Amino acid sequence: MKYKVLATDMDGTLLKNNKSISNEDLLALRKAKEMGMEIVICTGRPFGMLEPYLKQLGFPCWVVTNNGAVVRNKALEVVQVTNLEKKPTIEALRILEESGIYYHATGLHYSYVQSYWERVKVIQHFIGQKKNVSKFNSWVQALWMVYLSGTHKRVDLSRYVGDGGALSSIFVYSKDIEGLKKLRAPLESVEGVHVTSSGKFNIEILDTNATKGRALKKVLAELGVSKEETITVGDNHNDLSMITFAGLGVAMENSEAEVLEVADWVTKSNEEDGISYLIEVVLMNNTRKSVIK
Repeated sequence: MKYKVLATDMDGTLLKNNKSISNEDLLALRKAKEMGMEIVICTGRPFGMLEPYLKQLGFPCWVVTNNGAVVRNKALEVVQVTNLEKKPTIEALRILEESGIYYHATGLHYSYVQSYWERVKVIQHFIGQKKNVSKFNSWVQALWMVYLSGTHKRVDLSRYVGDGGALSSIFVYSKDIEGLKKLRAPLESVEGVHVTSSGKFNIEILDTNATKGRALKKVLAELGVSKEETITVGDNHNDLSMITFAGLGVAMENSEAEVLEVADWVTKSNEEDGISYLIEVVLMNNTRKSVIK
C-alpha cells in the first residue's frame, strides 16, 4: 500500500536538541511533499510557538497543536477545537496552585499566564537551546514574545475559567522531576482530563478527547485518506495515541521506552536526522512490508 500522509511530532523528533530543523530533514520533507505526500505537523506547542517553523518549511500543511486540542487546515484555518471542560479544569488548577509549580494555559488565540516574568524565563530557557542564538538574544526574543507579540495575556486562571473562559491545554514546567512525578497522581485522578508529557520537565493537561491520535483522525477524514495509508513519527508519551493509530507508527531512536515498545519501526535519532532517514526508506519502498524488516 502506498503511504499518502506523514504526521510528525516536533520537539525530540523533527527538531534537534538545539530546537532547529536540520537541512537534511528540511530537504527530505520538501521532497516528500513534491512527490505527493501530505505532511502533518503534530505538536504539543501552541500555534504561536510553531509559526516560525512553518515559515521555514516553505509549504502549506495541516497542523495539529496543543497535543491534539486544535486542528488547522493548510490555510491555517481552525477546523476543530477540543477545550477542557469547566469543572475538571477548576479542580486541576486548584491542585496546581497548591503545588506551587509553574504553569500556564493556552487557548485558541492566546497563552494565559499569571506572571509575565515567569513565562519569559521559561521561554528564554527553550530559545537558549537553539543553534547560534546568544544568551542576550534569547532574552530579547523571550521578552518580545511575552510582552510585545500580542500572544500572551495575564489573567487569574481560576477566575477566568469560572467566568466561562475556554482553555485548550495547561502546561506545567519544572526542573524538579520528582516534584512533577508526585503531581501526576492527583492530576490523573481528576475525571475529565488527560494527563500527558512531551518531555521530562513538563506535564500537559488536556480534555480526555484531545489527543494527537484523535486529531489526526479528523485530518485524515478531511483528506479522504485511511489510517493504513498514514505514517506517524514521534518520541514521547504525547505521541503514543498517533503512533498506535497509524498504519505505520514510527519511533525515534531517542524515544521514551513506552514509545519504542509500541512502534512498528524505529528510525534514527533526532540528532541523526531521523526524519530524513525515515523519508528515504519510505520513498524508496513505500510499502509497510518493505519498511518493516
